[in-house]
Amino acid sequence: MNTPSLSDTLADARGILFDMDGVLIDSEPIHEKAIIALTAELGDALDDEAILYSFKGAPEKSMAARLLEMYPGQKRTAEEIIRRKIELFAEIFHHVTLVDGAMEFLAKSHAAGRRHGLTTSASRATQGQAFDTFGFGKYFDTIVTGEDITRGKPDPEPYLLTAERLGLETRDCIVIEDSINGVLSGKAAGCRVVAITGTFPVEQLLRAGADFIIHGFDELS
Repeated sequence: MNTPSLSDTLADARGILFDMDGVLIDSEPIHEKAIIALTAELGDALDDEAILYSFKGAPEKSMAARLLEMYPGQKRTAEEIIRRKIELFAEIFHHVTLVDGAMEFLAKSHAAGRRHGLTTSASRATQGQAFDTFGFGKYFDTIVTGEDITRGKPDPEPYLLTAERLGLETRDCIVIEDSINGVLSGKAAGCRVVAITGTFPVEQLLRAGADFIIHGFDELS
């Protein structure tokens, strides 16, 4: 049996479920700066590249739990840590840019009649700031943020919920992700997953189960 090509898979898809950070907006470096600033307030500014790398694609709750372990002497709760991280990120959001080709692809895919869902681990406030800044709203039929789910990526819950809200079976949906956790989540939900490079190495994305690897949205034309 022949394996469907990316173009055939895209043509057959009824819905596309997009991650946000690293897929629609180039925001991962800004998230890292916000975490460094936050840890400076908690104690010592985090400069361990491996630990910072581990936060990429992780839900805010996971980030807060890790920081509570790393800074046991500080007095903030997990909720306060998350809130402060969101504030710090918002203060430097003006450095965030669009991922090349993302808006053009959204417009073409929307015009083709596909349904679009956003599935982000970010807070509703961060998602709203991104949508207000870049005008994504008109291209999306539903939005799922980290505040809408109980089990974040790599659990399948975020993508299962997004597909359900779109009224689609996950087998009829394509997920576009940039992170290991996101790929694992999309695959566990039963979606076909397109992984875009830039945040994680190709080998890791394939190992997580990505069906296709792209280096930019021009490859989805």
